[in-house]
Amino acid sequence: MDRICRGEDIPVSEEKLVREARTLYGLGCRYFHYHARNFTTREQTTENQVYAHIGRLVRSLCPEMLVSFGASRNGTEIMQDISRRGEWERVSQAAIPLPEGGAHFVTTQAAIELQIVCELERKLGYRLEANYVKSARFLEDIRTYTPSSHVESMALEINSTAHGGNYGSSSPAAQFEVYSRAIRARNDASLLHEVEWVQFARSFAMTRMAIERPEIGLGGNGRLNVTLLFGFSPRLPFPGTYAEFKSIVAAAKSLERDPVTGEKRRTVTISAGAAVLPQHAAQHVWELDVGPFRGEKACALRRLAAWAAQPDSDVDILRSGMEDTPYEMHLEKGLLPTSNARLCEIAAEEYLRNGAEVEVDHKAITARLGTAGCGRELNIFTVQTTKMFERTIATVAA
Repeated sequence: MDRICRGEDIPVSEEKLVREARTLYGLGCRYFHYHARNFTTREQTTENQVYAHIGRLVRSLCPEMLVSFGASRNGTEIMQDISRRGEWERVSQAAIPLPEGGAHFVTTQAAIELQIVCELERKLGYRLEANYVKSARFLEDIRTYTPSSHVESMALEINSTAHGGNYGSSSPAAQFEVYSRAIRARNDASLLHEVEWVQFARSFAMTRMAIERPEIGLGGNGRLNVTLLFGFSPRLPFPGTYAEFKSIVAAAKSLERDPVTGEKRRTVTISAGAAVLPQHAAQHVWELDVGPFRGEKACALRRLAAWAAQPDSDVDILRSGMEDTPYEMHLEKGLLPTSNARLCEIAAEEYLRNGAEVEVDHKAITARLGTAGCGRELNIFTVQTTKMFERTIATVAA
């Protein structure tokens, strides 16, 4: 347990990352999600040269791999970087052009940005709920909302190791500006928009606000990928049933349409991950409630894969990896050390045995995720996306 919680098995060095990328590529993984770490200290870092170096390496070794960079993280070195260079440091990797080692996707909304809707909750005087976010009243409230410049400590209620929910001090106005700047940078580089949900109603509200407020313009290029990180916080717990899972996916998919007219405005694709702490792993070994293996016990990752494999799941990317579940939960042996490659194998195995098939048509994948016009080097990289599971991509969080 100590070894797992300390992240001792997370690959950090260039050599290990390269070796692992090749292995994952061979397994059919075509979507690589990466949070940069200092090669020497192993601490998370905001240094763009680290992101760009790994981005170039992965795409040169695995030419059909889509790359996603994480953002909105915390940690000692990240907080030091922010104190020296400002809040933009947290998501500055969003501005790296693709030819210079940038990523097709960057999660420009993940955690600290929720300071905006936390303030909105205080101004409204009540807790945000999903039905309210879908209403015309919410649209009016966010149109008249002005984020304040009041700086305060930001600690989010999340399932994490020590101090994992502490994001330092910032203001809603600063987060609003950083979010806007990140989306402008993505647009300038002709790259895709991606957000991550960690607290269901708040994340839903923040995404809807970012779409509706013209200063941000999230999804204004007609495409948006939403990552649902089930289990990351008590406000987005890992679902107990497929029906619960589907209801949250449906909320994310509803962002495709204008909430008043119902007209389709953009295409929303869905990533689904199981972010379950090792000390909670055994609590999530439940019986499958859908598919040919209904009634069989399975861990959180296997249940997620089985759900994603269902024909009506609406999931496009199945996310697995050391960021979310840095262990293997074996039904007989219990908690085991693991690797990104092993977690990819587990996810794919469960996905495939639930009746899904492998998609090998790169044109279909390009059309699905909207990467056809991604970046200014389309004439060079024409096969960036090839193998993909029909309902989901096996994804790695490094």
